Amino acid sequence: MPEGPPINVSTVQFEREILRLAKAHDISLNQKQLYELDRHRELLETWSRRMNLTAIRGMAEVARRHFLEGLLAGKLILKHGASGPMVDLGSGNGFPGVPMGVVCRDARPLVLVDSSQKKAAFLRALGRGLGWENVRVEVRRVDSHEQLMDLPCRVFTSRGVVITELIRAGLPFLESGGFGLFFRASRSFEEEVGHLPKGLILEEELQLPERREGIIILRKI
Repeated sequence: MPEGPPINVSTVQFEREILRLAKAHDISLNQKQLYELDRHRELLETWSRRMNLTAIRGMAEVARRHFLEGLLAGKLILKHGASGPMVDLGSGNGFPGVPMGVVCRDARPLVLVDSSQKKAAFLRALGRGLGWENVRVEVRRVDSHEQLMDLPCRVFTSRGVVITELIRAGLPFLESGGFGLFFRASRSFEEEVGHLPKGLILEEELQLPERREGIIILRKI
């Protein structure tokens, strides 16, 4: 009797862990979404052997800190009915934009922005690996909102990038009715950004599991 394909232990472990985490936070994942998340994990692991894509090590920690938090962000924009072009600034290793796109299928096209040519090469490989045609990578350094004006979007997100100036400018590249989703540090949002400019409303804040940090979602009116 012919043997079946070899079992990929890493895939089994990752899928088991991400399903456990997703279930704990009321996130439903189908087989296609599981495949996409595992493909991201696999490429991240492979490319990290030759370049610095993440300082987080260990299957469980990667699943929780990278993938789960991106899934929670995707669930949040899905809850608010987000759709249309999504821009992820400082995407680097594909977080949070790719897991957000896995959950929120209507947040398309997905534009991944990073200043590093090497990380951009990874992001392009990731897009090909996922088989996503409606994803593109932009290589640019962003110091002010003017450098994003040619990327109008309905969803804007960023993690690990200082976006205070962009918010204070009112996210002018974000279309009316669109959403900005950001990962805040342990300080309160008001301490980080101050008062929101006219035209931006704080829709919701979400505390991240087992962390002092959280997620905020803004709506542009």
